[in-house]
Amino acid sequence: MRVRDARPGDNAALVDLASRCAMEGDLSLCIDRRPDFFALNRIAGDAWRVGVVDGDDGPIACVAAARRMAYLDGEPAPLGYVGDLKVHPAHRRRGTARVLAQWAQAAARELAGPDAPLIGTVLAGNDAVEMLRRQVEPGVRRRATIRSHSIDLLTRRRLPTTDLTVSVAGPADEPDMVALWRRVAASRQFAPVCASFPLAQPDVEYLLARRPGGEPAGFVGLWNQHDIKQMRVTGYSPRLAAARVGFNLAAPLLRAPRLPRTGQELSYRTVVNPCASDPETLRTLVRHACNRLHGQHSFLTIGLDVRDPLAQALTGLRAQPTDVDLLVLGGPDDLAAPVHFEIATV
Repeated sequence: MRVRDARPGDNAALVDLASRCAMEGDLSLCIDRRPDFFALNRIAGDAWRVGVVDGDDGPIACVAAARRMAYLDGEPAPLGYVGDLKVHPAHRRRGTARVLAQWAQAAARELAGPDAPLIGTVLAGNDAVEMLRRQVEPGVRRRATIRSHSIDLLTRRRLPTTDLTVSVAGPADEPDMVALWRRVAASRQFAPVCASFPLAQPDVEYLLARRPGGEPAGFVGLWNQHDIKQMRVTGYSPRLAAARVGFNLAAPLLRAPRLPRTGQELSYRTVVNPCASDPETLRTLVRHACNRLHGQHSFLTIGLDVRDPLAQALTGLRAQPTDVDLLVLGGPDDLAAPVHFEIATV
């Protein structure tokens, strides 16, 4: 079995492959990568590769590797990222995932350097960790659990009583945001090094919280990722299907989008670069974001390390959790510090 680098001509086959790799649950979803499968890979790091395994009619499996600059023990350093492992359901349990994992480890080392730590993610409970340890690399370990919180936007949220002022960030705010990010992100392992933020892009809107004296306290990016990926519903459990009927009847009264039929796109936004000096600031920002998006989207998604003190900000928001294990090979010495992982890049 041979792994080769993907070519632009593989785009259609890889888009189809992604659509066939559904995430099963009460609400089953697949990631639709149309029109450009590689768009998500291009934001995974400053250098990247995609490996594919061919079947009789083209790619039947893929994996990606990337290099990014991140904070390790408080200092910027190169980091290797492995992700996007997909195997067509008809070709699983044949050793394909093992071969792809071996290729991705070597590709990530080539991109990030022989001493750079490597990270990747799998859904919590997935047996891939033991397979990786046994067949690919015994040094792989679970480093943290990243909880992806899907917050429904059915109703407007009560805002906390606070002295913070929240507004949409503009170009003049960027120097303060970069300085705050350097302070906050450096205290979290694997947080990306950011020298700027995309404040002029129409698909990302940043909310910035300031204290009464003008000092920045935190910010969140609200990313509409429709142009690079869409979440399509592949099925509802019987329980959720019944709840969907009732919800869609009430949706016009709640001024909320109806939940889509199977095969349709789920309307959501994802928090990117969450940055806050304390949980109360993040709570204020997230609730402002929910109110801003109410009536436009069904969910707001944000991911945080379950050990991160900022996770306290998400209590009481009716969030549906999905846990993801962060896997690490090598890595920094401080195991007590929370980690930062951008679920928007998965």
